[in-house]
Amino acid sequence: MNNYRKSKAQAGYTLIELIAAIVLIGIAVAFAMSRLLDNNTFTASIVQQQIISLARIAQQSSLGRSNVTLTITPSVDGSEVTIDAEESGGTVTIQSVTISMDSVTLSGDINKTASCAVDDGDTPISNVAPMLLNFGELGDLGVSGIGGGAAAITSAIRICINDIASDSVCVAPSGFAYAGDCDV
Repeated sequence: MNNYRKSKAQAGYTLIELIAAIVLIGIAVAFAMSRLLDNNTFTASIVQQQIISLARIAQQSSLGRSNVTLTITPSVDGSEVTIDAEESGGTVTIQSVTISMDSVTLSGDINKTASCAVDDGDTPISNVAPMLLNFGELGDLGVSGIGGGAAAITSAIRICINDIASDSVCVAPSGFAYAGDCDV
């Protein structure tokens, strides 16, 4: 009977052994994930979501008021992008955000709805050629463009991020911004 109790007590793992195993597995997973995921993995998605967010803020701010301009301007070295929503004339800043743009390229065009994966943006968006989206009093897009080349919007504004369709942004003539290819 004494042998039975001894073998039963030795049949399982101790709490310390279980905790040690969980800690070791956690360290191994953290190490593997750091090797698999680069720091820039989500940068394109963050840039996309910020552009959509500020475009929607600009559209909402323009409703029933003065025109609002959304400006997308990468820094000179291309490491950051500044997105500004301002009332016409730049007198009042509604919202402004500057975010890292590591490993992200921006290009775009107006009145073109082809997929960014098939046909990349015609014009690179840069410090010398920022993208301007002008929202009118009804929240719709007015004359907009890249780097001084502006025109009336008849089909859409397309912003290609790394020439990947799922990372792109489309702004419909109604002023609504959404992720992905333009389907207007």
